[in-house]
Amino acid sequence: MHSVMGMHHGKVALVSLGSWCCCMALACGVASVGAATIENSKAIKIEKLLTLIKVSELESEYDALTQKYIREYEQQIRKAIESAYPDLTGKKKNEIEQLLEVFLTDLRKTIGQVETLHDHLKHAYSRNFGEDELDRLIAHYSSPVGEKDAGMKKSAAIEYNMMWTAQFMNQYKARVEKLYQVIALVVKGKGKQGA
Repeated sequence: MHSVMGMHHGKVALVSLGSWCCCMALACGVASVGAATIENSKAIKIEKLLTLIKVSELESEYDALTQKYIREYEQQIRKAIESAYPDLTGKKKNEIEQLLEVFLTDLRKTIGQVETLHDHLKHAYSRNFGEDELDRLIAHYSSPVGEKDAGMKKSAAIEYNMMWTAQFMNQYKARVEKLYQVIALVVKGKGKQGA
């Protein structure tokens, strides 16, 4: 009887353990679904907030200005090369053009690797604000003073873009100098060394 009872208690223990594991798995699944629902709700609120603060307009302005500065930068480099080597023709001119294109492709690629403003703000709001705080921010940016604040942010973003672009171009100055050195070597017929 004792062994039967022991076996019976063992089965009860196994059944209880199995039930507990099932309940825990179910609870974890519900908690996981609950966490996903909360994160999804938070993500929706963040997107609404980013719409209210007109991030897409800011990003559009930012991209347009950046492209404008890159075109101006490219023109400055081309003018400097033409000024330094006005009589350049044929094979050497083609080599210089290829060097310049590689350089400009690298420049565009480097700029393209920078995280978008939208993604940067999305991550920042997600890390720093809870749902209740997001609700209050949404209410704020839905008000007249919030709309005014969003407009100010657009102006500030344009100013920031100008500063960022100037800093980026300044950092690229050494690369431009290296490009000019390589071009001078190509013009003199000493071969290419890579910009």
